Amino acid sequence: MDKRILWGCVAAVGLLTLFAVATYALGAESMRTTMTPLGELPLLDLLGVLVAMTVGGAIAGPRFRRIAVALMATVWVLSLSAMVAAPHVSVPGALKYNALAIVSNLLLAWIGATAGPKLLARWHSQRAGAAGA
Repeated sequence: MDKRILWGCVAAVGLLTLFAVATYALGAESMRTTMTPLGELPLLDLLGVLVAMTVGGAIAGPRFRRIAVALMATVWVLSLSAMVAAPHVSVPGALKYNALAIVSNLLLAWIGATAGPKLLARWHSQRAGAAGA
C-alpha cells in the first residue's frame, strides 16, 4: 500500500473519531437527527464523513475513493453488529431503520474522496499563481 493512501486512511479515521468525540462532548442537542420520510439522518455525522473523506482524499489522491467507501462500510458493519447484539433488534430491522443513513454515508464518502484531490489541486494552482504574480 502506498504511504499516501495509508496516511489518508489515518487522517480520515482520525477525523471521524474527532467528529464522534466532539458530537458526544456537545451533548444530546447536537446529536439530533433530522426525520425524513425515508428515515432519520444524523446531519452532524454526515458532515463529519464528508470532511473526513475529503481530507483523506486530498492526502491519498484519487485512488482513495474505493477505500473511503470501504472504510465507511466497515464502520457500518461494526455499528450494525453492535445494534443487533441488543435484545429485540433484528438485522432486517436495523438495516431498515438505518438504510438512508447508510446510503448517505457511503455516498458522501465517495463524494468527499473524489473532491479532496480536486480541491488540493485547485489550492496548489492558486498558490503557484499567487507566487508567480
